[in-house]
Amino acid sequence: MRKVPEQLMAKQETQRQKTINLVLRAIRDLKDEGYSIKIKDLMEATGLSRSVFAKPHIRKLLADKGIGYAKTEPSVPAPPVFRKQSQITNLKEKLAQKDEYIAKLTDENQALKNECELLRGKLFLLMQRQSMKNQ
Repeated sequence: MRKVPEQLMAKQETQRQKTINLVLRAIRDLKDEGYSIKIKDLMEATGLSRSVFAKPHIRKLLADKGIGYAKTEPSVPAPPVFRKQSQITNLKEKLAQKDEYIAKLTDENQALKNECELLRGKLFLLMQRQSMKNQ
């Protein structure tokens, strides 16, 4: 098995430190502005992707700062019945919106079919007149 070159390891460590510094700067700036910091906020502030915040060196940093999924405070989940009811309500609302959209598209389709029939009729009449003129 081959050993990883020293230059590559040094480059990776340099990149790791740049990322850590970028995240630390973003955390400081957001705290100065009075934000309750979340990973989503850090993503926007740094321009880094979500996967960067899952890397061990960044997770450790977030855990030290008490940010995001690294928080040690236990969160109180909503009761399952309430969660299911809200999901059902949301799904019913989405279904109603989809039904309205389908009805709108059906009406629009029917109107376009009617217009197409009228245009075919006009075309037929124009072609008949043209053929009568040519005779």
